[in-house]
Amino acid sequence: MKVAIFTETYYPFISGVVTHIETVKKGLEARGDQVLIVTMDPHAQRHYVQGGVLYCPAMALKRLYGYGVANPLNLERYRIVQDFNPDIIHIQTEFTMGIFGLFCARRMKKPVVYTLHTSYDDYLFYVAPHKNMQDLVAKPVAHSYFRHLAKYATEVIGPSVKVVSFLRRCGVDRHINVIPNIVDLSIFLPENVAAKDIEAARADLGLQKGDTALLFVGRLGREKSIDVLIQNFAAAHADCPRTKLFIIGDGPEKPRLQAQIHSLGMEGQIRLMGKMDHGTLPPYFHACDLFVTASLSEINSISMLEAMASGLYVLQRLDIYNKDQIHEGVNGHLYTTGPEFTALVQEQVALSESAKQARRKTVCDSTRGYGPREFTQAIVDVYNRALDEYAARKH
Repeated sequence: MKVAIFTETYYPFISGVVTHIETVKKGLEARGDQVLIVTMDPHAQRHYVQGGVLYCPAMALKRLYGYGVANPLNLERYRIVQDFNPDIIHIQTEFTMGIFGLFCARRMKKPVVYTLHTSYDDYLFYVAPHKNMQDLVAKPVAHSYFRHLAKYATEVIGPSVKVVSFLRRCGVDRHINVIPNIVDLSIFLPENVAAKDIEAARADLGLQKGDTALLFVGRLGREKSIDVLIQNFAAAHADCPRTKLFIIGDGPEKPRLQAQIHSLGMEGQIRLMGKMDHGTLPPYFHACDLFVTASLSEINSISMLEAMASGLYVLQRLDIYNKDQIHEGVNGHLYTTGPEFTALVQEQVALSESAKQARRKTVCDSTRGYGPREFTQAIVDVYNRALDEYAARKH
């Protein structure tokens, strides 16, 4: 099978979507399938193919960290995809590259699989800062657009029931394939992370014996509610003075978060670590004790899966549409309020060393059921169904 995957971003940019797409690519290639990734490179002056990836020139969008915008219709780019001659067009973006993917599908008469990764109601403030504008204009327009995309696709995939709920709000009543994000977690498993690397990470973080380290990894965007996390941590720290919070990632909210940390007088307890290469992350996960998040915009978080594979118990702010990643008392706990967050941090701090190690093992073991092979097969099943449906329509 030959599959062309269309995405707004790909390596060297790091995100949950990029990690997801790389997992799909590796899984398909392991089966002997051929994959062409079609994406943008804001630094490129021309179209070029490298390592099975078609990079397209684009204009960088400085406000949206790591993203760009390209002409969605380009004949040179189309000819490259046409020469590849995919059996399946898989769009994993709703924007310029997604539009281009639909254009290719129409011209080449190929079935389309559409994966929606984001519940966009949580992101409308980027285009409409005022709530009234979001409700009266941005939301109806956005919902109409996503309804159109879902209608055009032969099959639709979402990583959680939260995607299904979002598409239902958009007026989509068709079947949605729910396939949870499953990534290659092997580099995060304890047996694959050297003790000396963990000690080096602890030294870099300035951790001492007896400290409890909380970690968040993700884009520093308003939708991640990192300001809420910082506020919750500041309150918990008053009761648990040997705690520290480390935030790995970059994004437009960084200056505001730095100002918040300064205003709380927490520079010594909260560190913005900046962006890190994916391969350098495992020792930093293992150096910490809890993975914490206040985000209500996640859809089957990949960084949370990586944290769990590292043995980190997760404290997740309750999102009723995205609570299935947490099995309370096994791999994490859900909280709603600041005092609940504090109580959960206190619980972790109070554990004996043997209890902490037992908790880490339980959390880590809970992720070992996540298999890239099974994930890939679920994707391939959708591809085969799309091929059959498209062939039936033509006849």
